[in-house]
Order: sequence, then C-alpha cells, then structure tokens
Amino acid sequence: MNLTTTFFFIMLLLSSSARAFQNIKLLPSGRMPQKNILKRSITSVFNRSQGRSGLLAVPSGEGFEHRTNSSFFSSAAALSVSITGGAIIANSNTTSCEHDEVFSEDALKYDTYGGITIDGNFLVPSNGTIFDAEAFAIKLKKSLEVWKKNGNRGIWINIPTGLSSIVPLCIEMGFDFQYAKSGMLVMTNWLPEETESRLPHGPTHQVGIGAIILHPISGKMLVVQEKTGPAAKRKLWKMPTGLTDPGEDIIDAAVREAKEETGLDVKFDRIICMRQAHGGIFNQSDMFVVCLLELDPKYKEALENGKEVPLVPQEEEIAMIDWMELKDFCDQDLWQGSPLYGEMNNAIVRAASRSFGELKQDKGIVDSTFGDKKQDNSDCGFVAKKLPVGFRPGSNTIYLSRL
Repeated sequence: MNLTTTFFFIMLLLSSSARAFQNIKLLPSGRMPQKNILKRSITSVFNRSQGRSGLLAVPSGEGFEHRTNSSFFSSAAALSVSITGGAIIANSNTTSCEHDEVFSEDALKYDTYGGITIDGNFLVPSNGTIFDAEAFAIKLKKSLEVWKKNGNRGIWINIPTGLSSIVPLCIEMGFDFQYAKSGMLVMTNWLPEETESRLPHGPTHQVGIGAIILHPISGKMLVVQEKTGPAAKRKLWKMPTGLTDPGEDIIDAAVREAKEETGLDVKFDRIICMRQAHGGIFNQSDMFVVCLLELDPKYKEALENGKEVPLVPQEEEIAMIDWMELKDFCDQDLWQGSPLYGEMNNAIVRAASRSFGELKQDKGIVDSTFGDKKQDNSDCGFVAKKLPVGFRPGSNTIYLSRL
C-alpha cells in the first residue's frame, strides 16, 4: 500500500467515526441506551435484510428498503464500527423515530389492484389513553408520500364513530366520502394524478323480494295489507315483500320474509321474474325479485285432516293477511293501466298456473281457474343452485333460467 492510499484510507476511517460520534451526541437524552444503538446500528449496516421496515407502501412480508447515502459510505461506516468500536445510527434517510411515524401492519389490508385499506378500529387506543390526532396526521401524511412513490393507487380508510375527529384531517389530505353505515364511515383517496379515479362507487342497488305462496287446496294466493307505507295508504293487497340483508342470498331472504310476515314455514321453489327501478333513496337502484315458494308439507297434511293453514301476521308491519283469488289480485285498481305491473302479474299467473295445475292434476282435481290441462313446471322461471367456487373457499348461488 503506497503512502497516498494509506493516507486516504486513514482519513476515511476518521471521517466515518466522527460522523458516528456526532450522531450519538445529537440523539435526545433517554432516547435509546448506547448498547441498543450499537446493536441497531450494526444490524442496519451488516444485515441489509434487517434494514427493511414495516412501512405501509408494500404488503406484509415484503419490505421497503431504505435508501442509503451510498454503498461506499455503508462499507466505510461498518469498517469504522469494527475497528474503533464506535456506535452509529442506522445509515439511511430513515431516522430512529421513523417507526413511530407509520401505521401498524395490523391496521392495513392490501388488495390486488394496488390499493391499501386502513382499518380505523386498530387505531383506537386500547389502554384507555386519548387518541393522538396529531400523531395520526403525521403518519397519514408520511404514508401517503410513500404509497404514491411506490405506485399505489386507491387508499381506503374505515373510520369508526369513535374516531370521527379525524375526518377533517383526512379531507385536508385529499380523502373524500365513499360510503357510510351505522358505526362506520369509509373515505377514499385516489393517488395517481394523471388518471381519473377507478375506485368503485358506493353501493348502487338494494335487493328486495316478493313471496308468492299458493294455498295447497284452493290455489289462492297469500296476500297482506301493510300498516305503513305507500301500499298501506292505498289499502292494497300485495304479496309479502322485504329487503335482503347484507350477505344474504335471495332464496334465504324470501323464506325469511315469508316467515316473519305470515308465520308460515316455506321453501324456495324458483324465481318468477325480476324488476329493476332507479331513483330510490340516495339515488340507489332497486332490484325486486318475485319468488315462488312452497308451503311446508305439514300444512297439506293438516288440511287433509280438516285443519286450516294458520296465518300469523307480523305485529309491527302487517295489518291484515288473507288468501285471494289470483284474478281478484290482478284486478285491483292500482294495477289497471300499468304495463309494467300487468306484465309482472301475468308472469305470476303463468307460474302459479303451472305449479298449481300440476299439483291438482296429480290429485285428480280439475279447477276452473287453471284449467284441466297438465302443465310442465320444469321450464318456468329461474331455479337456484348453491355451488362451491372451486378455485377459492366458499360457495355462491347461481340462478339458472328454465324458460
């Protein structure tokens, strides 16, 4: 080694040691014991895999590698530790307090579209301490910068009622309202500036069901009058109806609503028709599905023994309940002059005719309402099949046309 090289090498070591000593002096008193600083510093310098932090920009299990001033400086600093025994701070643009400025990975969920969801429930203090809104704002600002740099796109944050104070902070950082329900507000932020938001809108539809239930002997249709609502004002006799619950299949909702409003045990047979309408509450559209249901066989057995089908109207919603001839149902004043409901009622009559006509033929009964010709009910409406997805856990319900 010549004199010039030796001199340069010594100056490099002295420079690295001096910088390390300066970093220690700048460290706030009580921030970290020196032995921990040494341990953390050596880990950061010698083990690059440990130089990765749980930043929010990447999915759990993948790291965002801190950028160093240069690979040459990292090597020199490491050498200064090994020779001089000096302690240095992790050699990167990330300070020792950065881990306090990001969200816990438990609060994050990553999707396959480059999006990230912050679950506000994990941000609520669990030890009874007061929520630090200022610290939250710092974490959110820093995280958005990292996410944007990393090419993430849609950022979602679920805000429980207890954290409603952060809503103005989120708005200041570019978030907007997306969806709300009891106990939770969802806000979103589309990060790419060069493209319009590709995030889906909030819920666009509600799904309602109507239950068509036929008397096993007379073939009459079960109808109700409601206590409140537009139908109640018109004294309209209507089929039992209701909305599906979140995560509930149409077939299950139809059976549940029939039980709630009439007290009857039924099973799903098929979908007769569907109607779509727009301009509902919050401008949501409405899908109304008319379902044909079958009474439990126990009612037919009771009828054969001289007992009538027991009807129990729902106390909160149903004013009256009865059996009505299909013709009388279709002849109600409200339906007259309505091509839409005329078509729906015709579909109901056809489905009932095929279903009940087949039943009566099996029993050797001829009825003037449906005629004496045996109908094949297998080609009417949509039947439901709940089948495994296969390539992932769970099952879905498919509705197959038999028309």
